[in-house]
Amino acid sequence: MLIEFPAKNQTTLIPLFEQNAYLFIVSKTVLREGNGRILVDDIKNPQVALMSYKVFEIVTGNVKSIHAKAILENIRENRLVIFPNEEWAKFAMSQINLTPYPRIKFSSSKLNIEHLNKLLEKELADGFTLHKVDVETVYNLNIKLAAAFLPWFDSPEAFVHRGLAYCIKEGEKVVCIVAAAMPIFDDEFEIQVLTDDDPKYRRKGFATIASAALLKESLERGLTPHWDADNEISAKLALKLGFTKPKHYNAFICTDVQSSKNGK
Repeated sequence: MLIEFPAKNQTTLIPLFEQNAYLFIVSKTVLREGNGRILVDDIKNPQVALMSYKVFEIVTGNVKSIHAKAILENIRENRLVIFPNEEWAKFAMSQINLTPYPRIKFSSSKLNIEHLNKLLEKELADGFTLHKVDVETVYNLNIKLAAAFLPWFDSPEAFVHRGLAYCIKEGEKVVCIVAAAMPIFDDEFEIQVLTDDDPKYRRKGFATIASAALLKESLERGLTPHWDADNEISAKLALKLGFTKPKHYNAFICTDVQSSKNGK
């Protein structure tokens, strides 16, 4: 039987989630905020846990636990599932139906301001300008761009004051935004990039310039940015910006929790 862990004490679970090699910053931020639903096998001495937060289902702990299967049975369908290691992934695939969702994690250790300054030397096309995102800009974001970022923050003000973001504007319209995906804790954060889906805004170097500006300020402030790509375009951009050591791994989409591989 699993128990819901109290929101006010979720930071005590950080050591349990530290074993997760991928997207740990997401887990840690959710625990710091205390706004995810965490199921554990034991409140005082948890050995396994499942974090459910928005699109994520994040598993951690000892795969040999007698409660490991119960953890899998509580994963919601059609969410992005992250396991701490290959052993957990193999066990999960033997129990529930999972579709691999390839991702690539990068290292930020070789980022440097000189290289970013060179990228920032490229001029934008006429009518387009680079800006650090302020509160007014957030309020004026179109629905598609806002929906990708704002759900992770309490308000547009929180997005500006607890995060970091740069954008490219055409006049007053934001056509590309690069930002901390969640509130920044412990001087590190995951990056999210989004460009307006109108073809006229594509392949213009907008994401490169906005990302370079965000990364430059990050380094100047002693922040550590993390890049985790889920497509080839994002991976190529990461390498262009100076991220290194790409490591391929699989997240998963759970397509049918109730139907296990054992026919139960």
